[in-house]
Amino acid sequence: MSRPQADMEIDYSEVDGRSYSCIDGCGLCCLCQPELLAEEASEFRASPALAPGVADRHISPEVKGAAIKLRGAHGSCHFLSNRRCKIYDMRPHFCRLFPINVFVGWRIQLLANLSCRGIGLPGVSLRQESERIIGSFSRVELLTQLDLAKKVFADFVRNCRATGVAQSFSSVRSAAACVLDELADEVGISRILTYAEHGRTRQNASPADIAKLVRKTEAVADIQERALMDGTELFDLPDLSLLPIYIDEKLAWKIFELREKRIVGYVLSEDGTTDEFVRVDPNDIELLPLGDDGRRALAEYLITVNSRDCFLGHAAYLCDMDEYEFNLAQTYLGAMANNALDLWWRSSFLARLEGREKLEAKEIRNGVIFFDMDLLDLPTIGAFI
Repeated sequence: MSRPQADMEIDYSEVDGRSYSCIDGCGLCCLCQPELLAEEASEFRASPALAPGVADRHISPEVKGAAIKLRGAHGSCHFLSNRRCKIYDMRPHFCRLFPINVFVGWRIQLLANLSCRGIGLPGVSLRQESERIIGSFSRVELLTQLDLAKKVFADFVRNCRATGVAQSFSSVRSAAACVLDELADEVGISRILTYAEHGRTRQNASPADIAKLVRKTEAVADIQERALMDGTELFDLPDLSLLPIYIDEKLAWKIFELREKRIVGYVLSEDGTTDEFVRVDPNDIELLPLGDDGRRALAEYLITVNSRDCFLGHAAYLCDMDEYEFNLAQTYLGAMANNALDLWWRSSFLARLEGREKLEAKEIRNGVIFFDMDLLDLPTIGAFI
């Protein structure tokens, strides 16, 4: 095992001070359908015991190459039995990483998948585990991936400058930190979304100027309506395998589908069969008020999101998709507001199912568990390795 390279910038800030313990019987990571590296695909296909578990296509069309097959097309990993891995010592690379993600952008950053209920429990140090993971890569592999990703980010910056929408990465993050209170407030989120869609921001504006523009923007966006629309669309997908997964406090796997204008909740089994347990009129789900502890928990999570290079890469991806029509600050803050609203709605949805009428730290934590895996899956520039 090689040591982390001194000439590479490696950011461990998200995993520092966190511990982790695998919860027996959880199995959330076994619902993720990991793709197989090229050498793993060859090894699996060559083994009579492993070959039946290889799928030529991933459920996500943008993921190319072979992957682990899901049971019943949308159940758990082919190799899971009674929530235990049958090939644990031979499990693929991305299974071995969980709950840690390695993102390569202009630097290497270690992230914690906060959908994992084991994070925060006494056990393994995520920092030490992250250092072990980095040490498992060769120097050449890390430098190659870093060089490729740096070029992508450099191309993005050049495009922003050429179209007059550039902001430094530090400035957009500082601007988000300045408006953090607005991201936990309906009127504030409305202002940010309106600013993102209609604001006019000069290139290379200061964080203070960006925050001032946000606070001067009229709150036009209807947040309750947008939360309902976006939340409903979250469950309106063509296949059960694409629906977001929530693992509850009793370790039940739950998915929710929009059907006949109702949100139908199912408990998912390993073999892909489902058992309906609830039906909800989406019009009955409103954003619940935040208690003091809930507001603090939401702010802490948004601080984490704001520090993630993959999220900044997601804003860059959106900026590119919009053909650099909007200033990067507007795109970035709009993405922050949309995701804050998504988390708030999911937290409210889960709390309503349990008869709760206020969001405190526990309810926000459950929302994060339902949300963070999807956030880490957002399209981005750069790469997870």
